[in-house]
Amino acid sequence: MSETMLNTLAQDYLDLTLSKSRYDEIDIQWFTESPFWRRTSMRYSREYKILPDYEIGDLKHGKSLRDILDESENLIGLLKAYRATAQEQELARIDYIIDHVTSVHVRAQLLSGQTMSYDEMTDGLYGLVAPEYDPKPMQDLLSDLQQALPGSGSVQEKIAAFRSRITVPTEHLLQVLTGATQFFHDETVRHMHVTGNSMPRVRVRALADPRSDFLSILFGYDYNHLEYERNFNTLVRWSADKIVECIGHEMEPGHLTYYEKRTQAMIDTCWPEMAVVSQYSPSSAFTEGSARVIIDTCFENSMAKKIDFERAYIFEPAGLDVQLLELMPLWHRYMETAGYAKLEATRQLWNNVWTAKQAAAELRSCGALAPDASDDDALHLAGDDGHFVAHDYARDVIRSYFARHCKTVQDEWDLYERLCSAHMSMRRMKEQPDVAQA
Repeated sequence: MSETMLNTLAQDYLDLTLSKSRYDEIDIQWFTESPFWRRTSMRYSREYKILPDYEIGDLKHGKSLRDILDESENLIGLLKAYRATAQEQELARIDYIIDHVTSVHVRAQLLSGQTMSYDEMTDGLYGLVAPEYDPKPMQDLLSDLQQALPGSGSVQEKIAAFRSRITVPTEHLLQVLTGATQFFHDETVRHMHVTGNSMPRVRVRALADPRSDFLSILFGYDYNHLEYERNFNTLVRWSADKIVECIGHEMEPGHLTYYEKRTQAMIDTCWPEMAVVSQYSPSSAFTEGSARVIIDTCFENSMAKKIDFERAYIFEPAGLDVQLLELMPLWHRYMETAGYAKLEATRQLWNNVWTAKQAAAELRSCGALAPDASDDDALHLAGDDGHFVAHDYARDVIRSYFARHCKTVQDEWDLYERLCSAHMSMRRMKEQPDVAQA
């Protein structure tokens, strides 16, 4: 077969993903609209649209879930047949497309009412199966927190009180968010091939949905110029750790940078599969996990530098007690570990081992839910299928991959930039030691 045939199969994958979005309300994270021709000019038409978080199901008509199931199964067979005679340099791309068509098929199965275990679900969607949960690290951390955190009462009460004490007052929120955004933008521009044109605008306001952290607005896109605004919800609590995570993770050098590099790769290569990032796919797991890893890279993997940042950009401008900074390394360890507690709760809920009441009780016991949180809050955490596998476990898989292939901090930046535009799925990252090339 020819590359033209592989491009056709890749286009079939894209069409199936767009068709599935009619039945999957939060499916599309990022979509770059056709046409798919190679562009040689640095001046790009405004007709070249990017649609993030957008209802695009109406772009593809007529496919039922049964159609998507049948066509995705057939497409996997065609791709495997192509792979049998493919050139070595094509294998990474073919495996990438196979893994992503598989995620479409598995997601369509779930939407059709088919049942499977939690591990089967995450393996099919993301190419990841999280290890068995070990409660000891959390138990040890709770003991440390009980001793270290100020105040009296249970460790759960101390956790809730500490979270409140490191929450930025609303009147200082815009200043803190703007400064943090500038810091991460400058680090991204300094270490990656991106321009200053990508700097997001920041607003703070009360959003219509009180549980939504933010609203993203993309006004326009050229090859290396984004007109992007992030509206942060004043109705939610913005703790210091949440600000670090949300700015670096959701914008630069995290998701926004990833989508920019993906889109540039699609323009430069005309690969249809690079035009979309589905919520329930290996690419989603990569961008979620890598966004967490690259935050630490911004601080040269140094907790001391991270704390220096929090002092200068969050605690002092927000008027928070700087003496609490000495507790932040322990707090960051706790927050990472809490992700695995949430993962286990969602796994047990999915497998019908725990009820919502049992899951909420377990999460309250480790402080992952507030002492006064309702049982329904546990169900809310589990509402995004495989969320904590795609975020927390993917983070650790990618962190391990970086450790195997990088000797310096700049090596990590360079590898991250290559992977943003590469055919690298999570399954391949775990199984293949080679460093992917775009």
